[in-house]
Amino acid sequence: MDGVQDLFINILAAVIVFLAGVGTRGLVGFVRSWRGRAFWGRRILRGRTYLFIGAFTRFNDLEPSGFIGLGDSHAVHELATTLGRLGSSFRIAYASRISDGQLRKNLILLGLDEVNTLTPGVFEKVGSGFRVDVPTMAIEDRITGESYSAEWEVDLPHEQPTRDFDPSWFFTVGSDGVRTIRKFRADYGILIRGQNPYSLDHSLIVMAGIYGFGTWAAARLPLDSEFLSRCEGLRNFECLFKVEVQQDQIIATSIVMLRPLPTLTTRLDPPPIVRPRTSDHSERPAPCAPARNPQGSTADDVRGH
Repeated sequence: MDGVQDLFINILAAVIVFLAGVGTRGLVGFVRSWRGRAFWGRRILRGRTYLFIGAFTRFNDLEPSGFIGLGDSHAVHELATTLGRLGSSFRIAYASRISDGQLRKNLILLGLDEVNTLTPGVFEKVGSGFRVDVPTMAIEDRITGESYSAEWEVDLPHEQPTRDFDPSWFFTVGSDGVRTIRKFRADYGILIRGQNPYSLDHSLIVMAGIYGFGTWAAARLPLDSEFLSRCEGLRNFECLFKVEVQQDQIIATSIVMLRPLPTLTTRLDPPPIVRPRTSDHSERPAPCAPARNPQGSTADDVRGH
């Protein structure tokens, strides 16, 4: 009889421990979900949202559908997964193919000036203190005067002929003909949350890095508990962060600066839409020639799994 009692007590204790573990995990998940929902806000989670991505249009002769960076691709996947878990979704749109009404919805902009042509104008309109110097690939803080550039590790291969270089290194040749080998070490990025300046009742999120690693890390920040705790209570803000990279993977992200942005009170008009000019059949490119970029709008539903 004592043996049966002991067995029953052990089973009961195991069940209690199991339920406690499930309850704790559920509580942690609830807290994370609540903070995540607070970051994205009801407008994005329940309204129509457009995720605008850019492209390297100068390579359209190689691939007419366009090129985007791997960092931006990772960011799209992160956002689709995150918002999908919260029961929301977005539509993909392209900065070079805006259609009527898209800019008056909730907006998520990926990428800085070189790939996303919408980003520079938005920085000015929401009162951001940051600007991007494209020629030097640097983020400048107009308030503090500081400048932030990506960090590289550089070696001269002829000085270390026996060194093993992993695939994250690549060769470059300078104007003087000297070959160097470079490895990416750190990127900087900006995350902005605020009002859509073209429709003040809708939200705006900007996630952009100097390079793709910064954009990828920005899409991950809404999952970071430290970041969420620091921006809690702020309606509009901008965040500058640093991303450490090892073998093409993000290993750490640290917040450099997080500060509030002003509340917008005046709605601005969206930039004009450039319509494609009509053409007859004689102007169509030959079958093997690079096709011109279509300017019509495309939007695909993206949902997390």
